[in-house]
Amino acid sequence: MWRYYLIATVLVVAVGSFAFALHLRRAAAPNAAPMHEQAPVAGHAAAGLAGGGAARPPRAFVGEGGWVLSALPDCFDQKSVIEGAALALTFDVPPARERLAPGTVLHRGPCTVHVRGDDVWVERGVDRLRVPPSARLYTTPTGLVLVYKHAGRTEIRRY
Repeated sequence: MWRYYLIATVLVVAVGSFAFALHLRRAAAPNAAPMHEQAPVAGHAAAGLAGGGAARPPRAFVGEGGWVLSALPDCFDQKSVIEGAALALTFDVPPARERLAPGTVLHRGPCTVHVRGDDVWVERGVDRLRVPPSARLYTTPTGLVLVYKHAGRTEIRRY
């Protein structure tokens, strides 16, 4: 009987992994050029194909979620995260006067952060990451704060 459970587990993990990979592929940044059109990163040699073929562009890392600034340790160092019901964390959100205005561009290390009206984009070379709506970025006396509200929940990440 345990063999059937093992086979079923392997099948579920395989199908789930495939579905998750497909979802990540479709979640690629909409304003980023397709991978075959992106220029190589300065300082990185593109690997040529045998027989003098065209150079292969580097693979881009794309993704979206509240975690994206944490995924770039060369640029941001997450100090804390609070997650919970939006109403319960109302008083943990920085005041509106500390919010970075849409159109603000920040440079930190090799990263460029684009603050937009309702989302935040981060670029590092060919990498494109997004914090989807509703995302707000604040500059406070203790550092940078990202507030990401989705599905009735709030994530507050301090950098």
